[in-house]
Amino acid sequence: MTLTGPGGTGKTRLAVEAAAALRAEYPDGAWLVELASVAEPDGVGPAVAGALGAVGSALGGLRPAGSAGKLIVRHLAGRCLVVVLDNCEHVIAEAAALADTLAGAVPGLRLIATSREALGVPGEVLVPVGGLAVPAAVELFADRARAVQPGFLADGPAGDVIEDICRRLDGLPLAVELAAARLRALPLATVAERLDDRFRLLTGGARTALPRQQTLRAVVDWSYDLLFEDERRLFVRLATFTGGCDLAAAEAICADDQVPAGEILDVLSRLVDKSLVTGPGTGGEVRFSQLQTLWQYGRDRLGESGEADVMRARHGAYYLQMATEAHEGLRGATGPVWRDRITSEWGNLRAALDWFIAAGDVDAALSLASGIAWLWFINGDFAEGARWLGDALGADGARRAELEATARVWHGYCVGMSASPAAGVVESEEAVAVLRAVGSGARLAEALVLYAAVLGWALEFGRALEVLGEARDLLEPSGDGWILATHDLMVVWNLLSLGRLEDAEPVVRSSLERFDAEGEVLVVVSPLHALASIAEARGDLDAASAAYEDLLKRCRATRQRIHVPLCLVALGALRARQGDDAVADRLYEEAIGCSPSSWLSADAMVGQAAVARRLGDLARARTLLDAAGSRYRQLDFPVGPPTVLAGLAWWALAAGRLGDATVFAADAVEGASASGDRATQLLADTAVAAVKAVAEPTRHNADAFAALAQRRAQGVAYRSRSLTDDPDVAALAARLALSAH
Repeated sequence: MTLTGPGGTGKTRLAVEAAAALRAEYPDGAWLVELASVAEPDGVGPAVAGALGAVGSALGGLRPAGSAGKLIVRHLAGRCLVVVLDNCEHVIAEAAALADTLAGAVPGLRLIATSREALGVPGEVLVPVGGLAVPAAVELFADRARAVQPGFLADGPAGDVIEDICRRLDGLPLAVELAAARLRALPLATVAERLDDRFRLLTGGARTALPRQQTLRAVVDWSYDLLFEDERRLFVRLATFTGGCDLAAAEAICADDQVPAGEILDVLSRLVDKSLVTGPGTGGEVRFSQLQTLWQYGRDRLGESGEADVMRARHGAYYLQMATEAHEGLRGATGPVWRDRITSEWGNLRAALDWFIAAGDVDAALSLASGIAWLWFINGDFAEGARWLGDALGADGARRAELEATARVWHGYCVGMSASPAAGVVESEEAVAVLRAVGSGARLAEALVLYAAVLGWALEFGRALEVLGEARDLLEPSGDGWILATHDLMVVWNLLSLGRLEDAEPVVRSSLERFDAEGEVLVVVSPLHALASIAEARGDLDAASAAYEDLLKRCRATRQRIHVPLCLVALGALRARQGDDAVADRLYEEAIGCSPSSWLSADAMVGQAAVARRLGDLARARTLLDAAGSRYRQLDFPVGPPTVLAGLAWWALAAGRLGDATVFAADAVEGASASGDRATQLLADTAVAAVKAVAEPTRHNADAFAALAQRRAQGVAYRSRSLTDDPDVAALAARLALSAH
């Protein structure tokens, strides 16, 4: 059995522990043979013979070296023992030959080897040894920290810092121990801050350890020095990547006359065998990566090599091309493949963006960020999109007007969807004006669709429909079915927000047909969601329920980060309308836990608060409403605060605090009026009417509330977000009707 892995993973310690555990089964004991000090290959046999006590008076004159093997076999004949051959990598051929000889000639021998690569002998069982899992690494850090700082506590805020240290050190036991030892002189936070320069920081190991085990750099130096020249060259160049790479990227970026593209796979395979690169796992993707410590070592060597700028320029060009292709690839039938590809290359794309920004190549930075922007549209990760695009737009240097305007409209879209709809409208409008001026038809059409989406989110539905009309005039001659389908989708949501269900239905079916024709499997869930919403708005709750259930399964199957919680929120509201608050509570809870968006999790909190209130848990309901209000305020989301205030009015009614209910309802009306959203206005007006009907139970107030409830039931106003007070309205209307009779 051979324990393989990079230096510092504790292979020796593990092998010794394994041998000790087996000792009771082997009457002739367990023996450790340390090969680290063997400087020449022909010293392996004599070193093993000496450690096992096979040295006779003639050993010093053994020639050739192979005769040591015969001596060892004679010495071990008939014995039953465990032998650990430690640190075989620098004498791998001789250690392998001896291991093969002994395993075949001594039946009672259990042989355990440690090496950074396999011995490659028949019958060998490989046991890869990696870093410790985070909990075990934290425990090791705390234990070593207490040795230098008695009373050290690893809980509370310190625990989070230690976890971060252990993750960044890949759980390598030696690195963790060296980091803990630094607490003799440095505070914990400083140790964490200095890990980017880990090879200077992590020194000063035990004096009794081998020299190459006393510093982290010495451990990696040992492995690096054993490489052939082409292996060293590729190992260093791989540090150009961030988060690993696939074979095609390695061949395109790392190959040259010294390491030809046709030899990259062979050299990579050898680096994997030597535990310096992590190879493909059991999945289908062929991807190579490195432990952070090895990557940082390679990064330092790359800087010393004089190749860093050349390699980063190649890297940037490769990933810019990928981003350019992604603009089309993310749309239609190839969308899932491109989504997964871009996601796996996230680190490299970000590194390329940073390289372009640092180099002052603003056009490349803008093109890269805009090229992958449809991924943020699909995943709903708008805050991340705003950050990337903002960094590109903020770069110093000249840029082409149409590239800047394209990135700016995407930035406005991401800002509008994640933080401030009003700010997103302003930025998108300015960018569209530039694209109109430069006469870029395709860019302008796409920009108009995005601009309309932000207008709708800012509750400017009429303006959004006007902009979409302009976009349609540009799109129809182009024949771009996918963008036309997305255009129709935006029309649908704006029509629904205006309560125009009959107008919306044929448009949503047009969107579906266009997406189906393009083979779209990701974005198509949005028009399907719209159809379910239309069924719910018409009062066909059974059909809506079946549609939402099917949609949720589809979203889970296609790993839709934004649409899974959207479906959960919609289904939770529907279950509440159907009287099943317990199920609704679970659906809202799941939505909060998986939502990538603050506004969406806040929506779920408002719905869950209503459920908690109806279930009698007023304290939890208030906590949820306060948390939702805080999120809405941070986002500059105009419909959020009045929605929370309406929920607080119902909460105060349940708590018997009529004075507070009156204030909350009045504030909700004021906020809803300022937002301009009809559905939010309806929530606020309903809260006021409910408070009046309960606080002043006159016939007039009861009739006013009943009339409002009837208007709601007929769907006079509708918005795609569910009205979470529907069960309360129905219950209060029934109660008032009973009182009247």
